[in-house]
Amino acid sequence: MYRERLENAKGFGEIFSLVKSSLAEKLGLHRAGLSLVLMDLPRNILAQHQIGSNSIVMNRKVLEAIKAESSTKLEQNSYIFVVLLHEYLHSFGISDENRVRELVCDIVEYTFGKDHPTYTAATNPLSLLDNKQLLFKDVDAPSKPSIIKDFDKESMPFIG
Repeated sequence: MYRERLENAKGFGEIFSLVKSSLAEKLGLHRAGLSLVLMDLPRNILAQHQIGSNSIVMNRKVLEAIKAESSTKLEQNSYIFVVLLHEYLHSFGISDENRVRELVCDIVEYTFGKDHPTYTAATNPLSLLDNKQLLFKDVDAPSKPSIIKDFDKESMPFIG
């Protein structure tokens, strides 16, 4: 079920919904009210979540490189899934990076298996990039951060 849904996911919101479902199923953790911001970050930071905040910030330049290099939409979605899962775990106050990486691998293996691109992304996210030079090319002036609309739909109020 998760494999097909990830492969067919159309956007960050659908992928994040899968992240939340898999984490709730495996560990019983759930929270709502997060937002996603795409921003130009240093090349060595894939994403970040500041403890106590309601935002996940994803590195736009690395995401663009993954999209340019990935041979399939499934690989792109797998990378996004893993990065969002990692930061979602941080949003629960888990600050130890090694523990979060371990949890990501456990949840991805449980949800998709070791034979899936998400497991490759979980163990080495940049392995999806054939041409690592894309990360180190000269970067234009940083662009403005972009807030992704309809990211965490479940926390949006309904207007009746």
